[in-house]
Amino acid sequence: MVIAVFLSAIAGAVVFLWGVRKERELPKILSDQLVVKASDVVLKTLKKQSEATKKDLAGLLDGLVVGPFWSSRKLKITDPEKVLDIVLPLLVEEGKIEEIRRSGNTFYRLKKKS
Repeated sequence: MVIAVFLSAIAGAVVFLWGVRKERELPKILSDQLVVKASDVVLKTLKKQSEATKKDLAGLLDGLVVGPFWSSRKLKITDPEKVLDIVLPLLVEEGKIEEIRRSGNTFYRLKKKS
């Protein structure tokens, strides 16, 4: 009887500590998911269209929501311009898209494979 109470107390403590750790890591998980999902939206859009401006892409990202399935806490994009200021340079640096300046505007398109 005493052993069962002791084991259930240990199990409860382990589950509690696991939950605390997950909640502490949640902001990083959410920001990582946000960058990945926003990058996917940008790449899919550029596959459908030949090029797009930052304004075009911002309209697609506005209201995008990410979050892990195990948490009720979600992250929603309310300022897509700030997200694009992070995502677009990353994609350019990775060599997935290229930036083109033409007639005072900046366009983005998929980088052609050579």
